Amino acid sequence: MNKKLGFFLVLLASVSACSFIYFFSRLSAVETKIDDLSNTAPDKTPDVTGIPKTITPQDNYCGESCLAAIKSEVAKEVAKITPAPAKVTTNTVTAKTSGTTYIPMGTSYESTSTDWYTLNDTATYIDLINDYGADATVSWEASLKVDHGNGQVFVRLWDDTNKITVNGSEMSTVNNADYKLVTTGDIPFWQGRNLYKVQIKSLNSFVVSYTGGKIRISY
Repeated sequence: MNKKLGFFLVLLASVSACSFIYFFSRLSAVETKIDDLSNTAPDKTPDVTGIPKTITPQDNYCGESCLAAIKSEVAKEVAKITPAPAKVTTNTVTAKTSGTTYIPMGTSYESTSTDWYTLNDTATYIDLINDYGADATVSWEASLKVDHGNGQVFVRLWDDTNKITVNGSEMSTVNNADYKLVTTGDIPFWQGRNLYKVQIKSLNSFVVSYTGGKIRISY
């Protein structure tokens, strides 16, 4: 009886030992499998430095700053392949009004004075720059004659505001029995609103005549 009990105990111990060894080996295999799975990344993507990085759930979320950075990079890449439209410059051209104005300086007059005589009916106010612009130019013309074609007649413009002769405005004709048109080149007018008159004289007291005087302003 004691031998049978001893044999049974030995058999039980052997079975228990085998079961423990089998269980331990299965447990080790499971742990090894878990370690292998944890070391194997299911999805990897290179970051900006080129080093692989495991994607986590947090990496799948892109906030406002992330979206802004993506848009910026996309815009840079698109700019490299899409030429920017050429900038068109439009120049605004302002039309400048130009023309010529004639200002009559009296009608007709006769004189025998050998001194400068002012024809008051020719008085005309002119403000050259304010009325016609800084680029305006002035000249003037008149028709002159001497009775019997004997003698000489002189005519000029007088700036009555500044009490000066307009430089370059004097004209004359000699021994001309019929009216002759005489003209000047460009003459200077002083700045401001000035009163201009015509003055006339005879060289030797013979009758001289003036008509058709007018100031020509180009602008």
